[in-house]
Amino acid sequence: MNTAKTIDLLIGVSAEDGLRSTLQTDAMRQLVGAVSEVVFVVDRGLRILMANRGIGERTARQLEGVLVTDFFPPSLHARALSTLHRVLANGQVDGYVAEIEGNDGQSRHFDVRVSPIRAEQKIVALAVVTSETTEQVRAERAIATQARMIESMLEGVAVINEHGVIEITNPAFDTLFNYGRGELIGRNMSMLAGWPFEQPERWQPLSAKQGRSIQVEFDGRRADDTHFAALGVLSRFEIAGSNHSLLVLQDVSERKQLERAILQAVSREQYRIGNDLHDGLGQELTGIALMLRGLAGRLTTEYPTILPEIEGITRLVNNSIESTRALARGLSPVNLERGGLSDALEGLAMHATELYGVHVTCTHRVKTIRPLSTELANHLYRIAQEAVRNAVRHGQARSIRLHLHGARAKVRLTVTDDGLGMPSDAVDAPGLGLKIMRYRARILGGEVRFERGAPDGAAGDVRPGTRIVCECPLEPAADAAKTRRPRRRAS
Repeated sequence: MNTAKTIDLLIGVSAEDGLRSTLQTDAMRQLVGAVSEVVFVVDRGLRILMANRGIGERTARQLEGVLVTDFFPPSLHARALSTLHRVLANGQVDGYVAEIEGNDGQSRHFDVRVSPIRAEQKIVALAVVTSETTEQVRAERAIATQARMIESMLEGVAVINEHGVIEITNPAFDTLFNYGRGELIGRNMSMLAGWPFEQPERWQPLSAKQGRSIQVEFDGRRADDTHFAALGVLSRFEIAGSNHSLLVLQDVSERKQLERAILQAVSREQYRIGNDLHDGLGQELTGIALMLRGLAGRLTTEYPTILPEIEGITRLVNNSIESTRALARGLSPVNLERGGLSDALEGLAMHATELYGVHVTCTHRVKTIRPLSTELANHLYRIAQEAVRNAVRHGQARSIRLHLHGARAKVRLTVTDDGLGMPSDAVDAPGLGLKIMRYRARILGGEVRFERGAPDGAAGDVRPGTRIVCECPLEPAADAAKTRRPRRRAS
C-alpha cells in the first residue's frame, strides 16, 4: 500500500491549513491504522501530525506534536534529517535502512521510506513509513554465510534434481572433475559417474525417507577421461515441491590405493605362510609319519608291547598333517597355479557341505579376455565364503548354489540360497560381514547387490531365500585409468 498516495486522494484539493482536520477524520485513522508498518505523518517542521500506533509508553494521540526525530537513535539523526529535508526539497520518494540495537542486545533492522504528501500541487507533509526487516535480513545473511561456507569447502558440493541434472556446484566440485567454473551446470551426473546415477531407481527412492542420508562410493570420470575413487554423502530434500539431492564428495583415490596395498601385503603374507605350512611343516610332518610307519614295522617283531603307542603317535602326526593342510588352505585358499578360483569355490562347496550338512553346489563358466588376478580371485573367494556362512547361520538355508560367470572384461559371482531371506535393514545392521563384502567389492571397483531370491509374499511355505551378486571388472578402475587411452569429450 502506498500510504502517501492514499492520503493524497483523501485530502484532495484541500488547503494546507485543512490538512490537520483531514487527518483527524475517522476514515483516515481507520485507513492508516490498518497498515501493518509504523506510519507517521509529519508537517514541514517535522512534527508528528498523526501516528497509526503508539511507541513505548506513549499512545498514538500522545505522539502528536512531537518532533519525529525524537524517536530515532542519535546515530541516525543525521541520516534521517538529510532524507526528510531532501524529500521536502525535491518531492521524490527517498529512504534509508537502519540498524538499531534492541533491549536484548540483538540488532534490529528497519527499512524507512519517506514520501511527500501534496495538496494543491504543494508538499504539505511527509509520510514516514517504517518496516521492520530483521527476520529478512537475518535470513539473507544466513544464506550468504552458508553460500560462502559451501564455496570455501574443500569437499565438492553439488545440487542435482530428480532427473540427475546438476543445478548448483561449488568450485571444489568443478575442480574435482577437472571442469571450469559452472561448466557442469545443466549436465547429467551419469556422465561423471556410472553407479548409482545411471540407474535413478537406485537413489530416487531415498526421497520417501527425507532427512536420511546415504553414503555413495563410485568411480568418478574427469573431463580428461581419467578416473578417481569418489566417496560422498547423498541427501534428499525438497525445493518448491520438487525432489533434489545434495551431493558432497571427496577424492579418496590415495586412501584406496593405500588400503589396496595393505590388503595385498596381507594377502601375500598369508600366501607365503600358507605355502610354508604346506611345503615346509606339512612335508616335515609327512616325513615323520613315514619314519614312524617304518619304525612300527620293525617294532612288530622286536618290541611288540610298545607298538600301540607308536601307532597312537602316528595317528597324532597324521592329524597334525591334516590340520596343517587345512590351515594352509585357509590362509591361501586360491592358488592360480592349481586350478584357480573355480577349483577353490568347488572346494568351498565340498567343505561347506561336510561342515554344515547342507547341499552346496558350484558351477562356473569363465571366458574372459584375460586370466583372473590373484587379488580378484582372493576377494571373490572371501565374499563367497562369507555369503555361504551367512546363508547357513542366519538364513537357515538347506541348499546353496555358487555360480561364477566371466565374460569379456567382467566377472560375476552369484550366491543363491533357499533360506529365510535377508531382512530389509540387514545392510545397515551393526555386523561387519556384509560391510566387509561390500568393501572388498569396492576395492575391486565393483559392487555387491543383496536381493530376495523370490518375490515378496510367495505362496505356500516357499521361503524367499537370498541372492547375493558381486560384479567386478577384471582390473580395478584405478589401474585401468592408467592404461586407458583418452578419448575426445563431446562438446
